[in-house]
Amino acid sequence: MTLTNLDSRKVLIIDGYNMIHRCRFQWGGGKAIGEFQIVYNFFRTLRSVIEEFSPDLVYFPLDGKPVKRLNLYSDYKGNRRIETDDPEEIAYWDSFRRQKRIIINSLKENYPIITVYHPGHECDDLVLFLIEEYHMNDETVIISSDTDFIQILNNYSDKVKLYNPVSKKYRDNTDYDYVAWKAMVGDKSDNIPGVQGIGKKTASKILSTDGELQKRLENPIFKNSFDKSYNLIRFLDLTEDEDDIEFTKASLNFEVIKEDFSAMLFETMLGEKYLKNYFNTFNFLT
Repeated sequence: MTLTNLDSRKVLIIDGYNMIHRCRFQWGGGKAIGEFQIVYNFFRTLRSVIEEFSPDLVYFPLDGKPVKRLNLYSDYKGNRRIETDDPEEIAYWDSFRRQKRIIINSLKENYPIITVYHPGHECDDLVLFLIEEYHMNDETVIISSDTDFIQILNNYSDKVKLYNPVSKKYRDNTDYDYVAWKAMVGDKSDNIPGVQGIGKKTASKILSTDGELQKRLENPIFKNSFDKSYNLIRFLDLTEDEDDIEFTKASLNFEVIKEDFSAMLFETMLGEKYLKNYFNTFNFLT
């Protein structure tokens, strides 16, 4: 599909895998167990988010393989590999991957939501690309619990808001370079090391003191660690890879969605009134 610059619209960008992973858990806590429970949680959550923000346009960017980051650091996100001999854990993660495929395929085929994918780049990079390339004149909200998106606020806080769906609050912008701060303290969730001996308070003090970071960078050990982490954390410019970005958007497919909900025994979502309200939520998307 071809996108053009869209002026004066309310745009919602949902961190795709972030939302799917959050739906691995029940609202009261604990893992979502069941053949289609994660799918059920997801489509109820998706409707709730769209109702809350009433956007004109919704994007759902997906993760590709982080080729450039892996070339820079082969253990990038290495802590996320699932290594277990427990049959229950193996079955759970197999079920999760199966349900993730159901969710993504349904979005691509049955919903007026734009899925965005590049085989060699992560969702985070795609989010920045979408904002800079298409929505600099729009009101954009990013939905994610990932703090890495604060770096977008650093540059575009007048255009973009970052909503944390866990705390149900907007995140504040920082008065310092968030990427530089995180490069010093590291990011355990992505297996990115920080600078040895630098904690959160020290990193904040370095950035709040004029010339202190530049002074520290004169130390080759500090500089090597800082530069490596900085380049892993900062979002990448996708201008050269733009032609390989895949956009998919379908029309709202009432009958197939209803059939799928029925096949997966989503009884609470099959009532006539609920389905009418459910479809009305997506009818207004352009």
